[in-house]
Amino acid sequence: MDDESNTTEEPVEFADFNAKLLVLDVLCYDLGVLEPYDADSADETDEDVDVEGQDDRAREYYDDLDLLPSHLSLVTELTVDSALEVLQDVHPGWEGTDDRFDPQNWDDLIDLPALRTVYAATRLPAHVADALAAKDIEVRSA
Repeated sequence: MDDESNTTEEPVEFADFNAKLLVLDVLCYDLGVLEPYDADSADETDEDVDVEGQDDRAREYYDDLDLLPSHLSLVTELTVDSALEVLQDVHPGWEGTDDRFDPQNWDDLIDLPALRTVYAATRLPAHVADALAAKDIEVRSA
């Protein structure tokens, strides 16, 4: 995996945690650049899963995971879908029937330096689709 100890890059702060999760799904599961959360290696207790079924340790793990500019430059495709593995890490068993993981602030995603294609399971908000189109980023909807 990636050794961040020899870099002078500053981590990029995301304005929206849900947007960060979309990028983390690519980096952890599609590209294998970062280590995904491993529930089996965590000493999990009942207190770590809140009343809504969210795994608080997974959320904290991903929230604390640094994303560097070099990581972001690897993201050429992004998927917006409730079936992403990273979302299942944070909320095991979530069926995607609500908007809890929809980004509210899309700016960090729109500004990804190498992004060329967004795959969306549902229609993106009009202002987001327009902003992506303005940057020549193709949006493919289901």
